[in-house]
Amino acid sequence: MRGEFFSYDPLTGLREQYEETSDGKIHIHTYQDVEPILDHCKALANSGLPDDNWRKNNVSVYAIIPAILQGALFKKGINIMNPAQVGDVVREINTNYPAFKTTSKHHDVR
Repeated sequence: MRGEFFSYDPLTGLREQYEETSDGKIHIHTYQDVEPILDHCKALANSGLPDDNWRKNNVSVYAIIPAILQGALFKKGINIMNPAQVGDVVREINTNYPAFKTTSKHHDVR
């Protein structure tokens, strides 16, 4: 069967489809509509609120990383839950996924 519906998680919006290829291999494809997240990130960046929070409290949200992007980063060997890899996460977001940033500023973590 090609592209048969497999599962849907309403909390994350992740949708998975099952595919069995002619060579007998089974693939699970994962999809997520990230447009609402991108819109939210853009609105936050335009508002300047994350930058204001950083100036006031030294705490802010630099980026919003949806589940589908977490998986893509994990495939690259970057675990967003590992504090030792914060620099890797920031560099990857700056380089390949800047639309998920909630600020227009550029940060670097060593």
